[in-house]
Amino acid sequence: MKQLLTQLLVGLSLIALIGCSSSEPEPPAPAVEEAPAPSVEVEVVSARPEWTMNEPDVEGGVMSFVGLSAVHASEKNARDDARRNATDAVVQYLGTLAKTKFEQASVSYGLSSEVVDPTTSTRNFQKQVAANVARRLKTKKWHMERESDSSGKRGYKYFVLATVPVAEMDKAFQQTAKKNMEDAQKKAKEATTAQAKQQQEQAAKFWADMQNQGVVE
Repeated sequence: MKQLLTQLLVGLSLIALIGCSSSEPEPPAPAVEEAPAPSVEVEVVSARPEWTMNEPDVEGGVMSFVGLSAVHASEKNARDDARRNATDAVVQYLGTLAKTKFEQASVSYGLSSEVVDPTTSTRNFQKQVAANVARRLKTKKWHMERESDSSGKRGYKYFVLATVPVAEMDKAFQQTAKKNMEDAQKKAKEATTAQAKQQQEQAAKFWADMQNQGVVE
């Protein structure tokens, strides 16, 4: 009987121990750190300057032009492209002025397009201008913008404000006129008819007049 009582007490003690151990609270799960939010690049683009919309202008003996690049992966390429675009703008603008002068003056001298071809003369003048502009074009201001190209890649686009001396452009105009005058004088000497000789002499006078003028009024 005593042995049975002892076994009963031992059993009750085990049950009590098991109950206590099962009722103990579980330790808290370790805190999970949240991943930091991805950083967002905030691009601040300054307002486009007013000069980016300027037409060619003359002030203080210099002409100002604006060049615009395409979207490029590197800033250097975008700048180079903007400068080339400004050079092209100079050549095209002055070529238009020169062609107008050639056409109006040749009519007043009674010269046909076979004697004085404004289109050919303009092309020759533009070649002179391009060579001079490449040496004398000065960049004054830059403006950069970020854009995506046709494939969606982010890149750089640049505006450039560039200047070139009016005297340099007039010099190119006068060089073209001088060469054409010399050509006309040569053709006058080589003419086989009186009419052809008279036409070339008129052409020589026409180009002498152009040589005394400038392309930019």
